[in-house]
Amino acid sequence: MANENFKNQVITAAQKLFQKHGLGMVTMEDVAKAVGKGKSTLYYYFKSKEEIFNAVLDSEISDVVTETLKRLSIHDIFLDKLKAFTHTKFEMVQKRKSLYKAMEAGMDAEAFSQYMEAKKQIHQKYLQKEILILQQVFFNAIQRNEIPDMDINQIEKNIFLFLSAIRGINREFVVHGNPDDDGKDVLNQFCELYYRGIR
Repeated sequence: MANENFKNQVITAAQKLFQKHGLGMVTMEDVAKAVGKGKSTLYYYFKSKEEIFNAVLDSEISDVVTETLKRLSIHDIFLDKLKAFTHTKFEMVQKRKSLYKAMEAGMDAEAFSQYMEAKKQIHQKYLQKEILILQQVFFNAIQRNEIPDMDINQIEKNIFLFLSAIRGINREFVVHGNPDDDGKDVLNQFCELYYRGIR
């Protein structure tokens, strides 16, 4: 337990340092100082700064998954669960955008390439967790006769369409920005159209 507590302290401290100075400017020594330990102690738990960075991204994903499950548990109705899922994802994308932007400061081309590869791998892990969450939402909705019965292939195709559309909507609002709307109304409208389409 003490080991886990220390690892969590390192992850929290590193996240703050990465956000403040950028991933490229932070050293293992900086992280060790931030947690009040020597570098040798840090290397016992993490082999490199990249490993700490991956742990930071994993922690971010765990937070998003936990928050998503918490918000979904409040609702029983399929459509409400879809809306809760999209709103949580939208808010977390906004939060992570500033984190990633800050982390990217001061990176050279090689470091940026490694960073993008790590982000891609973490994204794949997150995507698998999202799929599992949504599969359960679909199974529950089928049991409650809210949507027609469908096999796992149909469910997976529907989830793929749902997640792809949400990513596109989030990109429009979070990356490109839209001063006339915060995105949640559009997400609600999308969820209603999607629900009618599969019902």
